Amino acid sequence: MRSEEFFKIRRELRRFSDFRNYSYPRGTLFSILLQKRIDNVKRRYHVYTAKLPELAAYWEKHHRIPEWLRLPPVMRIKLLMKSLGMTNKEISKSFSNPDESEFSEMVWSAIYKDFIYSPIAVRYQFARGRVGEEIIREHLESLNVEFKDENQLRPAKKTPDFYIEDGIEVEGRKIRWIESKALFGDIKLHRFYSKKQYDQYLEMYGDGMVIYWLGKIDELNSLAMLKDHRFIESPSKRFLVEMKVYLANRNAEELAESLNTEVFEWKAEEMRSTEFLKDVMKLFDSVRSNIVVANWNRDLRAVLRNMGLLTVVV
Repeated sequence: MRSEEFFKIRRELRRFSDFRNYSYPRGTLFSILLQKRIDNVKRRYHVYTAKLPELAAYWEKHHRIPEWLRLPPVMRIKLLMKSLGMTNKEISKSFSNPDESEFSEMVWSAIYKDFIYSPIAVRYQFARGRVGEEIIREHLESLNVEFKDENQLRPAKKTPDFYIEDGIEVEGRKIRWIESKALFGDIKLHRFYSKKQYDQYLEMYGDGMVIYWLGKIDELNSLAMLKDHRFIESPSKRFLVEMKVYLANRNAEELAESLNTEVFEWKAEEMRSTEFLKDVMKLFDSVRSNIVVANWNRDLRAVLRNMGLLTVVV
């Protein structure tokens, strides 16, 4: 993607429904929107923290959050709690056990709607990263390439996701390490990770590769080789690139086999319950490839959609 087009898309994206206006994969557009929202929070947060007394006074008078507090749902509630004198421990407990919070209704709503900072959103982001790494692992194993992963390289302080001592030939270069990034590589993010990781990997391990699974800006400057999802063929890419979750009414096992994954049996019923929340967490914690859910219900489908996923009923 050319930088001019990236900045135009980033400027225009405001919500998931805007994705239909562009030909890029859903995962690419989601990543751009996600980073835009995060950047907005970083830019505004210190302004709002300086207005905590005003926020508390508004709440005491109107019993609602003011419209000027323009933050994602979870951040809005956490800032409100902070303005009312709650400790970090108390705030954390409110989100782990919403029913015990005096803000129960607001907390439950935020948990199931905030695709950036809710506990579910965080687990989902971890799942995306894990799937990207699993695709690379399977690719290297299919080539009979010996490698060490991040865990095997510790206690080294700076470790890429995969280190290949003998290297592999890619486009005439001897690649000795691969870093997986389940995001879109824009200029700001690439510059950040280059300084924090890539430049040090190049110095410590030699030539390497970064895979930005959701695409990148064409003009990025990099000594490391840069690739996107097209570099490796895998059915698991549907979860990353297309953001599809399959909700099976029948033949779940057969579908899962075709997608190189396993079936997750949904059990929880009551949406506003710790059981339901824990099951959503377990769903994302179990992800190693695509997601196929059996015995799903409408509430689960709504939550998945709120996280930006495309639910496919089969």
